[in-house]
Amino acid sequence: MDPASSITLAKATAPQGTCYRVLMWENCALPQECQEAWQAGRTEILSHMRDAGIKGARGRLAQLENELKALTVKQIEEPIAQATRSAFSFARAEALGEALQAHDAVLAYRLGTAAAEILMQMQGEETVSDMLARWQAATPGMSWCEQPIVQAMSAADAAAWQAACDTCEAADTPEYTAGEFHHVTVLLHEAVEALQPAEGKVLVDATLGGGGHTEQLLSAGAEVWGIDQDPAARAAAKARLAAYGERLHIIAGNFRNAADMLRKHGVEQVDGLLADIGISSPQVDCAERGFSFLHEGPLDMRMNPAAPRSAADIVNTAAESELADILWQYGEERASRAIARRIVQERAKAPITTTTRLADIIAGVLPRKGKQHPATRSFQALRIAVNDELGALEALLHSGLSLLKSGGRFAIITFHSLEDRAVKRYFEHVCKPEIDRPEWPAPRPNPDYAARLVYRKPLTPAEAELAANPRSRSAKLRVIEKL
Repeated sequence: MDPASSITLAKATAPQGTCYRVLMWENCALPQECQEAWQAGRTEILSHMRDAGIKGARGRLAQLENELKALTVKQIEEPIAQATRSAFSFARAEALGEALQAHDAVLAYRLGTAAAEILMQMQGEETVSDMLARWQAATPGMSWCEQPIVQAMSAADAAAWQAACDTCEAADTPEYTAGEFHHVTVLLHEAVEALQPAEGKVLVDATLGGGGHTEQLLSAGAEVWGIDQDPAARAAAKARLAAYGERLHIIAGNFRNAADMLRKHGVEQVDGLLADIGISSPQVDCAERGFSFLHEGPLDMRMNPAAPRSAADIVNTAAESELADILWQYGEERASRAIARRIVQERAKAPITTTTRLADIIAGVLPRKGKQHPATRSFQALRIAVNDELGALEALLHSGLSLLKSGGRFAIITFHSLEDRAVKRYFEHVCKPEIDRPEWPAPRPNPDYAARLVYRKPLTPAEAELAANPRSRSAKLRVIEKL
């Protein structure tokens, strides 16, 4: 599998004894003729290998082994590499990655859009078949091949494979490398000052991104746990912050699961938690990610490239009423019903697969007024729906306080009214000692009371930041402190 088009992970565990390289793929990743040709050629070569083994013809056996490898590369690995580069709509198994990370027998892996390459070593009585069954069970929505390729490797060869996997981690996705992920951090000084980083403190950057906030927290002496679902962002942050060594810990995942992920790593409480909600500039500016209508690209919009549903999936399969609801609820688009109706009409002619085609369809419904493109609200709505951004934010809000020590601070940067409204409502609620309702004779103690507002009003970018980074204009920072 082409490492430049995959998500990679190499663990620190050193290979021992005989290891195994496993290549498994979704049935949809390969044309049927490729699989049939491989099976037929494999069966014939294996038959010849048995005959050579019986006769003790070692030279012929080695020749047949090379022929089998060449056949596998031609019929299986090359088509899979091509599929990972072009079939952006295939569902990649985020759950598989989590299962592989949790399994001690796994030394390294690469995940493509429709395939997985895994390096493992045996442990206990569990067989390779047992492990494959477990990993496939973790991804019930994926149709895996019935006969994955399993190759034995020496510890030395496995170590080399593992090292190569670690080296190419900076190329987690074909669109970005660590050097290309340039993101201007918003409200940098305000957010860092709010968390009060210092030596000995443990802080969480729940939206690691390119590492801008985290770098300042680390430079102040703190230990930081960075979380991000975008492999390109993780690769960029890892490269940028390598000098801080063991004080930086990077976790792959969605911040909605921050508390659970940290506790799995033995972190029960922290001194501060920061989340910079929304989309980063590298994601917007990369046409291949499909977030922007300014550049033609696949209609994707997934912050986590391994997530199962893209914007194209929603646009081409959702009912008209569901589309209208998404555009209204997440984009506050007044013309939601008319746009949804036009989308359904157009997709009946041909699937809507590119950002520019969808933007043109929307522009055909709405006349342009002022500088804002008619598709702005609709694209925002689809992005929020694809990534379940509001659901993830709600989950973080309700679990974040449980991670904080007494005196710990919770800081959130938002970029649009839906996000800010949710943060404001929650923060104000947990900072009220009492709550009151019209039907009650008197106020009652608030069972959720646990914090105080650090700033009564949200902090916004100063004039200098607005001039340097116009995209920061809608940013708001709200902070509370746990009692």
